[in-house]
Amino acid sequence: MLEEYSHRYSITAADMDTGYRMTPSAVLLYYQDCWARYMGCLHLAAFDIVKQNLMWVISEFNAWMTEETAYWGDEIEVEVWNSEISALRVYAEFRITKGNGKEVAHGYGLWTLLDTVARRLAPNTPLAEKMVIRPELTSDSHKKHRFPTGGTLDKQIEHRVNPINLDFNGHVNNRTYLSIAMQTANAQFMDTYAIRRFAIHWLHETFLNDILTCSVYVFENGTYLHSITNQEGTAVAEIYSEWKPRGAEPDVADIACRE
Repeated sequence: MLEEYSHRYSITAADMDTGYRMTPSAVLLYYQDCWARYMGCLHLAAFDIVKQNLMWVISEFNAWMTEETAYWGDEIEVEVWNSEISALRVYAEFRITKGNGKEVAHGYGLWTLLDTVARRLAPNTPLAEKMVIRPELTSDSHKKHRFPTGGTLDKQIEHRVNPINLDFNGHVNNRTYLSIAMQTANAQFMDTYAIRRFAIHWLHETFLNDILTCSVYVFENGTYLHSITNQEGTAVAEIYSEWKPRGAEPDVADIACRE
């Protein structure tokens, strides 16, 4: 059986910020796409298991970023593998490297199976037989990361869910929550600081025309918590992030002129 899977991607304009750098949302995108391709090879992708009234749901994501930045036009390789399976959980790890072999990011996501009829979690035992587990390649403890509380409220923004925010299941794409959180940072901050760690907990589904409020809390150590709630005040997602000052970077003109 296939123990791990890798796929090469090229950073496109849709995946970069104003400094031509790969965005945090792109890290999540490439991870999810690569894992979906891996599951497709095992005949466990979304279009395979939907016939059994099952759907994969990601509820947690953890990423650690290195000082090696991927820019527009760079070729990156994304590797994924499954490191732990329990009755209801699948932990899938990832590593992103550039053509020079240097690591850009690593981390893992927590996946569960949802019974689309009963709308309850379903055991993954029948599917686990097709998966190879690599516990020796676990990047970090899978113990649930507790987000800090009691920070200072810095700002709030509202977002009305629109059609481009939806995925093929008809609810808000999980990358949308990260994009909403990143909208709270101004261009100067993004050009001065680099994200080094971020973690996401997805808590509830949201749908077309829902009004989401993103509240940003700042802590004394310079970390941030973005709490996103729906119009009923229910928390639907939380995003924790750590940032460090950026080091020297290549000239933007040199990046833009790459062949």
